[in-house]
Amino acid sequence: MFKIFLKTVAAANLIGLAAADPIPIVPDRVRLGPRASACTPQAGRSSSVDDVPAIQAAIKACPSGTIVIPSDQTYHINSQLSFAGCSGCTFELNGELLASTDFGYWNGRGEIIYLQNIRGATITGSGTINGNGQASWDYIITNTSYKRPYLIRVDGSTNIKMSEITIKNAPSFHVVTSGNSKDVVYSGLTLYSVSSSSNIAHNTDGFDIGPASYVTVENTKITNDDDCVVLKPGASYVTTTGVTCVGSHGLSIGSLSGGAGSNDIVTNSIFKDCTMIGSTKAAGIKYYPGGSTHGTGSISNVTWQDITCDTCDYAIQISTCYMSTPAACSANPSTGKISGVVFSGFSGTTSGHYKDVVANMDCSVGGTCGIKIEDFTVTAPSGESEVLCAHTPNNLGVFPNSTRPSPVMSRNPEQKTRPVANVVSLMISMIIVGDDLMVVSDPASEAVEKRLAVGSGEQAHISPGMTSVGNRRSIMGSWTGPPI
Repeated sequence: MFKIFLKTVAAANLIGLAAADPIPIVPDRVRLGPRASACTPQAGRSSSVDDVPAIQAAIKACPSGTIVIPSDQTYHINSQLSFAGCSGCTFELNGELLASTDFGYWNGRGEIIYLQNIRGATITGSGTINGNGQASWDYIITNTSYKRPYLIRVDGSTNIKMSEITIKNAPSFHVVTSGNSKDVVYSGLTLYSVSSSSNIAHNTDGFDIGPASYVTVENTKITNDDDCVVLKPGASYVTTTGVTCVGSHGLSIGSLSGGAGSNDIVTNSIFKDCTMIGSTKAAGIKYYPGGSTHGTGSISNVTWQDITCDTCDYAIQISTCYMSTPAACSANPSTGKISGVVFSGFSGTTSGHYKDVVANMDCSVGGTCGIKIEDFTVTAPSGESEVLCAHTPNNLGVFPNSTRPSPVMSRNPEQKTRPVANVVSLMISMIIVGDDLMVVSDPASEAVEKRLAVGSGEQAHISPGMTSVGNRRSIMGSWTGPPI
């Protein structure tokens, strides 16, 4: 990190002006406005010139003023850019900040731009922060130990606002909010990281939030190849509204409980009025399994409301066996708790990637699954709608009795409007329950499906021993279904 120290002396000692009018001495590459209310660092105009020292000098010269990046200039970020010294400053970005591709320097560096322990800062304008990520996405394929930097980190800071700018080509995550930051607003931004080669822009999360509180992401478009907005351990009072996500892995929580002995908590947050286009899932929760190498966690009072799905693979996915195998999760099921979680007002169509399945709610036998679904009308391209459930509550509320084409997991189109049980609480996600049948795998006979008729008032009993189909988990015990 470059450290630049500015000195202020009386102008009378320098150029014969009145002693009451001090003029700060700053590097030649910073131009100051009257009383240092505005500072414009001079660009070196060459990729071989690091413009970070000039920018940081401008921030320190105008700690509560405006730092101007002109619209016709590119500033080369060849070293970490710190906002140290900013105290209520406005960073008016109309040009471009372009990160270098010096892998030796950036390896393990953490982040390219960071606001650490800042008490008030605004970053706004019509300009661009360009992380030059394509080079990293290609480089890491053959250099797997390379630790890519985040593009921007807000850490331990308060009263931060970032608006209107474009943030693109992040080597790794675009924007990280951590260190118990508070009162942070991201508004009207455009995030874009899409690979032009066969190497995908992996791990380019849009917004990673936590530990942090009172964070808002609003009216923003994110195009990437990983989570769109994700709440990490310690996230609370996060509001995500009016966001459009393209090609992402969804509006997510987690992963949680990844570290041994950890107790990861996410609470009191909402995702609202968002559009999900071509995402692997629109909404998701990710828990690691239990056991000595992992921890536990708690998700409470979180709502996804009025979410539009446009060719998403899943509308909702709850995974409690993240980055593990069915056998490992059966031996050490997740102990993560879920309570007060609501999925409300989901509409649209899935991609058909999972055929008629539009959601997979695989809660853990070792945790809790306090979830509720309201006004869910998502369908597959076929017009059908199946939901896979494991250990979900008896009052899940996915499929109220209705005369409209129901998203009940029906395989009999003639009986779509027949009244059915509101919910099905399962011990295994591979079971599909419909009007008068259940479908499970039957590896003993090597059949893909086994249909069991269930008459009115009867119950079905499935013995243990059946294994999994695809990524669906094995039955962990006998199951008794409610009357249909």
